[in-house]
Amino acid sequence: MTSNDPPPEYSEVEDSFTDVELHDVKVENGVNDTTEDIIMVKDTEVQNKDRGQVKEKPTVSKTKNSKMAALKQTVQPCLRKANPLPENPTVCEKIKDMFLLPPHGFVGFILQITIICLQIWGILAAITGSEAMPGGNFFSLLVLFVLCVIGGRLISLANLPPLLGMLIVGVLLRNVPGIKIVGESIDAKWSGHLRKLALTVILLRAGLGLDIVKLRKLSFAVLRLAFTPCLCEAITVGIVSHFLLGFPWTWSLMLGCILGALSPAVTVPSLVSLQDRRYGVAKGIPTMCLAAGGLDNVLSVTGFAVFVGIIFSEGDMAVTIIKGPLGALLGIVYGFVAGIMLWYLPGKDSSNSLFYRGMLLFGCGLIAIFGSSAVSLSGAGPLGCLTTATVAAYKWRLQRQPGEPDDLGGVIALAWLIVQHFLFGLIGAAVDISNIQPNTAGLGIATLFIGLCVRSAVSFSVTIGTGFNLKERIFITLTWLSKATVQAAIGGLALDKALEGDNQDDIRMGTDVLTIAVLAIVICAPVGATCMGIFGPRFLAHGDEEEVRVECGGSVTSSSESACHKESEIKSECRKMQ
Repeated sequence: MTSNDPPPEYSEVEDSFTDVELHDVKVENGVNDTTEDIIMVKDTEVQNKDRGQVKEKPTVSKTKNSKMAALKQTVQPCLRKANPLPENPTVCEKIKDMFLLPPHGFVGFILQITIICLQIWGILAAITGSEAMPGGNFFSLLVLFVLCVIGGRLISLANLPPLLGMLIVGVLLRNVPGIKIVGESIDAKWSGHLRKLALTVILLRAGLGLDIVKLRKLSFAVLRLAFTPCLCEAITVGIVSHFLLGFPWTWSLMLGCILGALSPAVTVPSLVSLQDRRYGVAKGIPTMCLAAGGLDNVLSVTGFAVFVGIIFSEGDMAVTIIKGPLGALLGIVYGFVAGIMLWYLPGKDSSNSLFYRGMLLFGCGLIAIFGSSAVSLSGAGPLGCLTTATVAAYKWRLQRQPGEPDDLGGVIALAWLIVQHFLFGLIGAAVDISNIQPNTAGLGIATLFIGLCVRSAVSFSVTIGTGFNLKERIFITLTWLSKATVQAAIGGLALDKALEGDNQDDIRMGTDVLTIAVLAIVICAPVGATCMGIFGPRFLAHGDEEEVRVECGGSVTSSSESACHKESEIKSECRKMQ
């Protein structure tokens, strides 16, 4: 060290001797050689550092940072953050973006569904063994569910209802050589039970959305639009199928009730989309259609329940005739009793009231659907389930604060997102094309077409004098063409009931009813969705007008503030009605 060099910092020397002392403590038992070596090394490092001759050794953290930087550089082309999409991407750029990391979009959706299903399959394999292996019932159900999820997501890219993709997947899994083992391996009892489970969810959703107080405030046009086209189509289909298909009157009218229902799975998304974009809201057209569609479904399910009770009743004719309406009455009584019970259970001091309320409601619905079949009163089940939810929801609405969300409705909606894949997939897998007679399919389509013609004419007629112009009336008529949800939910119940007995005629007619219901879904679901998507923006006025026309009791009145208040009041309830 020269005289011109600055003296070493005290802290550096102190640190050096501190390291020596610490090391000396660790090497007790007289290991002096090590201590002396360390002192010499430290002295050398201090002297060299003073002269500027020591090169710093890379630390562990610096090594890790360099490795991370190299890794990032390697995966840079695979990261979505480093490769954002341009403003106007090409098809190839969109496809490339789908597979970038982290998983996102459609690929991420498929990946998460696949992992969840693999976990479920592993659990089932550990519990059930061969039933979860290829060719087993649970394995086939799991494959059906996964493919229905994918099929529904893919067909929605074409702006078509996802249920159509699920239905097509089910039909393919039952009829395409090589993969039809999947559809054939599904146990018929499991298929029927899962479809009844889906029916329970549908009816609970409809019941929670029906507000008796609000429905009394709806215009007379809603009631006409809800009941008249449905009744006319059901009667028309009943008469035509009796003569064309040779069905007994009870079976033909039951088929009319099945085909007479509107599909909320098709109409609700399209109407809500138009409503959000302010098409037709000036005259309340989306709101009116949403409310009328919910009542249309209730009427169809009620009629179906009555005729199923009559068809499968045993005993003399007098008992058979009485048993159908009696089952419907018992279902309504059960619904009132169960609904009133749910007013007070769970108690106000319950810590998890939403969970227990949902479990109690779902349990009451399942008991109504499955219990009615067990006691040979099939007509009581759907009405009991629907009435339970309607009566319970009446008191729950009064207990909610203004603006408070309906959490239970959200839970039921989530359950529907899951069970709908089983419903439409299984209804498609129940169709064996090889067993379908060509004349049955042809005559069934003819019956469907005649019924739709009558329905369209009646729908157009009941809107006379409502204040709607010609284009708006045509749009409402086109909206009333869609069919899917109710047909899938109740279209196979008659066959399930027939399979419990040995009557081959009932099994044959139940198969024909199921086939016609599937044909109605395949034909009407895309037609209804496409017509609403194309003609809605063209035929409906855009924006909010100062004057809103509302029809009450057959007379047209003009109002601005009161009508707008009325529409906003029922808008949220009408969405939940579906």
